[in-house]
Amino acid sequence: MNSNHTALLGASGSGKSMILKCIAGIETPDKGVIKVNGRTLFDDKKGIYIKPQKRKVGYLFQDYALFPNFTVRKNISCVKNKGNKKTKVRSLLQRFDIEEIADSYPAELSGGQKQRVALARLLASEPEILMLDEPFSALDTFLKEKVEIEMKNFLAEFSGDVIMVTHNRSEAYRLCEKLVILDEGQTIEKGDLKEIFEQPQHLATSKLTGCKNFSRIKKITEHQLFACDWGVQLKTEKTITDDIGWVGVRAHDFYDPFDQQVDNSFSTTMIDTAQTLFERQHLCQNQEAKETIWWKVDKSQAQATFSGRLAVLPENIQLLKARE
Repeated sequence: MNSNHTALLGASGSGKSMILKCIAGIETPDKGVIKVNGRTLFDDKKGIYIKPQKRKVGYLFQDYALFPNFTVRKNISCVKNKGNKKTKVRSLLQRFDIEEIADSYPAELSGGQKQRVALARLLASEPEILMLDEPFSALDTFLKEKVEIEMKNFLAEFSGDVIMVTHNRSEAYRLCEKLVILDEGQTIEKGDLKEIFEQPQHLATSKLTGCKNFSRIKKITEHQLFACDWGVQLKTEKTITDDIGWVGVRAHDFYDPFDQQVDNSFSTTMIDTAQTLFERQHLCQNQEAKETIWWKVDKSQAQATFSGRLAVLPENIQLLKARE
């Protein structure tokens, strides 16, 4: 298997962290098979159970789990490994730029420093796979962005596979190439991350990847539908199969057609608006609609007036299945 970075994305309680714990050997599943790079770590039918310390799995906990009574140097050197331990520790201290804090204790470190120490300790064990459990959850917003860049550079240099658990879609998008969507303990989609973000197959996936607007549908033709909750008829680029029950449109994919004759244009009323630092957010609704439409516009592209109509390109309409 080629090296890849995979994100496990799901709501709280969907089983993301439990998967990592089972791979690491912290938890034991009731049944099933766990393999890493073709090596069986667990198989209930064959009676295989490899002890956690022999699995060659690096697990970065949410709180980093540094030993509070050990210095940075000792936290790294306490890992059992082969070869010249002093040389390896020195190399890791240099690599993660933590030489100056080598004799400090965890309580004296910033969040970013703790994460670098934890990563250095992981690499000291020479893992075949790295597992990151919400790696930025303990950091404030300013530090999180800085540490995320450091993490991206670190992961680019790591030759093994990486699994990252997160409920933050932006983190997943920036750091990983593959995506697994979990919903109520079940895998509902997996594959190329960007493809899933652009064209999710399930309603739950679309919600987890940030889409804000959803409507139940009635199929008219293979490329035409009625969005029941918005009260509008829409054309689609993709074929509407019989298992499609919903449509989704991202808030940024609506636009003001300014009375031009375009597909999927409909009249609507702006009922509320708000501004953030970089964008304007509008809530719109037409007379026949049950649900409002969330429309976001970058401030640099925002117009002074609103024509009273919205539109969406056929290729930007998500055709979604709902889990039974």
